[in-house]
Amino acid sequence: MDSKNKKISKILDKYKSSFSSTDLSSLESLLSNDLNVNGEYLLFTDGACEFDKDYKPINAGIGGVIKLKDKTLFSFSENVGIKTNNEAEYLALIKGINLCIKNNICNISIFADSELVVKQINGDYKVKNERMAVLHKKTHDLLSKFNYWDINHVLREKNTEADNLSKQGLTK
Repeated sequence: MDSKNKKISKILDKYKSSFSSTDLSSLESLLSNDLNVNGEYLLFTDGACEFDKDYKPINAGIGGVIKLKDKTLFSFSENVGIKTNNEAEYLALIKGINLCIKNNICNISIFADSELVVKQINGDYKVKNERMAVLHKKTHDLLSKFNYWDINHVLREKNTEADNLSKQGLTK
């Protein structure tokens, strides 16, 4: 989402209790209609990680799906070596974003089941880990190339395709 629209959304969130439900609904509708120019493209991403007996990461996979409405356009599944689960989540997101850019998709709604990554990208959580900060910056640099984007947390049950692809990535 571009910075202007993100600021408007934050202001709306801050003062939404001041608006009547009708006015708030109208404002949100106007904002979403303005933002979602061609937001029919959906990106679902996920990362998976295997651990040793001491719970240290030993293997990671990423997966994702790009859809137009209900039709799958692209998918990916890849092994990324020894990474933490959060690193795998970011790497899946970066891979999916790069695939969108490569295919000239300019407007995207992103769905990921990592609440941490979603909240960090949206600015709700600070990024404290140095390795995560590098991935966070890279993600935002890539997102700046879109006309419109948003990222949403989705439950694992609603992210099964990307979840399965990330697990397949563990074996590659």
